[in-house]
Amino acid sequence: MATQSKSSKPSKAAPAAKTETPIKASPVRAAVKARGPYEPTQEEIQTRAFEIYVSEGCKEGNDLEYWLRAEQELRVV
Repeated sequence: MATQSKSSKPSKAAPAAKTETPIKASPVRAAVKARGPYEPTQEEIQTRAFEIYVSEGCKEGNDLEYWLRAEQELRVV
């Protein structure tokens, strides 16, 4: 019969470390890193600002707010 070597402590396996799934890089974000942030054209901003205006019930007097919101939405950072 084979004899077992006696050790002072039984060996315990270390708990498995949690591994997080890495977030896949978006192709758009990769392109932005390569050439810098996207600057929308005046026409794109105008179109998006109008869409916001209509979606908010065609409220008058908020032109600047809609324009700035459209710019922010269209920029890829």
